[in-house]
Amino acid sequence: MKIRFLIALGSLALASAGAGAASADDHAADERPVRSCDAIVPHWKAPVLVAPSQASAEEVGCAVAAWQLQAKEDMSYLDLKIPESSYGRGWVKAAFYIGLDRYAAKLGDEKLLNRVRQYAYENGLELGDRVWHGDDQAVAAVYGAIALRDENPALIKKSVEVFDHIIDQNYTMSLEFIEPEDGHTEGTCQRRWCWADAIFMAPPSWALATKVTGDPRYLDYAAKETRAVIEYLQDPKTGLLFRDSRYFEAKTPNGKPVFWSRGNGWVFAGLARFIEDMPADHPERALMVKTYQTLAAKLVEIQREDGYWPTSLMDAEYLTNPETSGTAFFGFGLAWGLNNGLIKGAQFETARDKAWDAMRKATTDSGKVGWVQQIGKDPQTTDADTSQLYATGGMLLFASEML
Repeated sequence: MKIRFLIALGSLALASAGAGAASADDHAADERPVRSCDAIVPHWKAPVLVAPSQASAEEVGCAVAAWQLQAKEDMSYLDLKIPESSYGRGWVKAAFYIGLDRYAAKLGDEKLLNRVRQYAYENGLELGDRVWHGDDQAVAAVYGAIALRDENPALIKKSVEVFDHIIDQNYTMSLEFIEPEDGHTEGTCQRRWCWADAIFMAPPSWALATKVTGDPRYLDYAAKETRAVIEYLQDPKTGLLFRDSRYFEAKTPNGKPVFWSRGNGWVFAGLARFIEDMPADHPERALMVKTYQTLAAKLVEIQREDGYWPTSLMDAEYLTNPETSGTAFFGFGLAWGLNNGLIKGAQFETARDKAWDAMRKATTDSGKVGWVQQIGKDPQTTDADTSQLYATGGMLLFASEML
């Protein structure tokens, strides 16, 4: 196993030079005044938000973080998939802590950052049980962010040992998603990233591994595999990505192609997180930026008037309820692109602002994010009471850019 650590954080900055404005804060607090959620929304205050739809990014972010942290051991608000949601090293909790880490760092809230550290150490700094599976690599992004901030490369030692093994294995199976005949839920292709969600789960973790260690192999591997999944799953007509190959010919009850909102949200937000940790001269960066910009252009075209995106993106008449997990990730991606100059124009600003209004409207005065589609792989219905950790994580990502 080969692990190369840099001696000083200054060297880390040199290793990633040219990443552009998007990585200027390197997952740390920017020049805004340091704030504390305890002061912004005191824990004794009830309701936490008097008027959620009018609340500031600071207030909303602090409120949803507090609600989710309080509920993290109490999954009574979930109707299904409770074991998967409770699993500490899995993608569900990782998505929340990725958002919490980014928001706390932007705000400069050390208490929240300590909660992120606590989560990492409770996990033993380990990946999920299926270490070769992209979903179970998502948590490495939390470890990598802490390693950069604390100047402690040892925090991702276990992760990069796994990444070294995966690189050595050099999996080359087809990206076609074939379900095993024995009824096992895993597809035959999942030792590679053959489903759209994986772009959020895995590549940003691998890019951070390069930033922490200085070893370009991790970023290069992630870029190669991300190119493969984009080329395989992106629809040339719409620019959207199919969730996986099982949806190439699938149709909604109205006969429209199936493009899952959250699935494309994972892609859009994942590309933003991946691009910001890529050097400007990396040979695969241009494709990532082009894919991001293609998605952005399509998203502003199909956004609903109420600010949400259709649960089935190309069939607005199917499942007309609001859906916030896709909307949160789309909003984050648009705000990030505007903040970092990858997209410009009133159409993008309007879409961002409509999405922000929609997300605040879906947040209760206690800080619970509602209208969240539950764990799945295609468009499903939801209601005002449904919530999930990954939507809170998406809201925190969005709020971090709206600060």
